[in-house]
Amino acid sequence: MTVTAQDELLDRKFDICFSHADQNRDGVVDASDILTFASRVISAVDEPFASPKSIAMLQVCDDWWRALVAGLDTNGDGRIDPEEYRVGMRRIVGAPETFDAASRPVATAIWKLCDRDGDGSVTAEEFGKVQAAFGTSPENARLAFERLDLDGDGSLSVDELMIAFRDFYTSTDPETAGNWLFGADFQHGRGA
Repeated sequence: MTVTAQDELLDRKFDICFSHADQNRDGVVDASDILTFASRVISAVDEPFASPKSIAMLQVCDDWWRALVAGLDTNGDGRIDPEEYRVGMRRIVGAPETFDAASRPVATAIWKLCDRDGDGSVTAEEFGKVQAAFGTSPENARLAFERLDLDGDGSLSVDELMIAFRDFYTSTDPETAGNWLFGADFQHGRGA
């Protein structure tokens, strides 16, 4: 099988996503990694863990984990290794409606956590706090926000965040705006 530049681009993105999920850096993703990820996002925005937004984020991540393990854990060990992740994500990339159905609840929960003041908009500062949970530098969070704010109104909508998720996780176009989801590091081959 010939590996194309598009395959390599997707593999790089899948590897970044896997590293975000593998919170304890043991080379596999399991339920505790996903709970830790959700907790990091909640903490990054200083949201109380008992709030409705936090509870929704934890529930969405639990649902996301159950879908991931059901669809990607081919050896049935309750964990997902990098190869299972790549193979499974390739399948999902081939079914955009499946990706959207799985990702929109996560994008919405993250967006609601970002919207700290509840005004219905997510500013660059609010977005930057969530990006910190991914290990994104403040400068890269600012760059990401600028590229992802497609209508230039100074706020990210759930739809703009969903477009960024879809582009980052599924697009083979190296020029797509979604490749800026974690700032400039991805463009320079450094991950997020």
